[in-house]
Amino acid sequence: MSEIIFILVRPAVPENVGAAARALKTMGFQKLRIVGSDVHREKPARILAHASNEILENAQTFPDLASALIDIDFSVGTSAKDRHNRRYQLTPSQLRETIASKQQQLARVGIVFGCEESGLSNAELALCDALSCIPLATDYPSLNLAQAVMLYAYELAHFETEAPLDAEVGEWRAVKIRIAQLMQNLDITADSKLARWADERCATFARDDVRFLHALLAQLEEKLKR
Repeated sequence: MSEIIFILVRPAVPENVGAAARALKTMGFQKLRIVGSDVHREKPARILAHASNEILENAQTFPDLASALIDIDFSVGTSAKDRHNRRYQLTPSQLRETIASKQQQLARVGIVFGCEESGLSNAELALCDALSCIPLATDYPSLNLAQAVMLYAYELAHFETEAPLDAEVGEWRAVKIRIAQLMQNLDITADSKLARWADERCATFARDDVRFLHALLAQLEEKLKR
């Protein structure tokens, strides 16, 4: 089973972090990472956590999102604002299916949430492998941070899981790196439309897709060498 880690970037309101911790425990999750903030250590956070204080106490802290994602195999940025360059966005249910389809290849999955006022920056979204949003009936008011965490935790807590095979863990990340290297060898820049499209599509690859692409890339790489 892939380990799912929830990551809060620059949370500003301690009550929101406490409520998020309570939501995680309710849905059976334990791992929380905090980026650029220490509000989870404040008393209001502990009060709202209500019997979930161990999640706050064991939360890992990081100075920036890049360091928080260093050991994450598949990262998902959440955003309610259309101010990014991504073509594809996954709903929570689609995200569940995507993770389930490749869980044998992923040891750790990170679900990333931005701060209450401004969300994740474009630079932070660019660090994520996929983008997800919650379909809303209206654009405003938007969901509270803890509410958003609860919705994702509920959705991701309800799917059948398989134990990852050691030989397959890392295969998805490896194929993404190989595609990027192929683009570079073909003089396709990372900021080109084709490269961005390929990067986004990688997030949707299931296990069989990854195996097929490894075989295809091996042939292409050998051809380029000759």
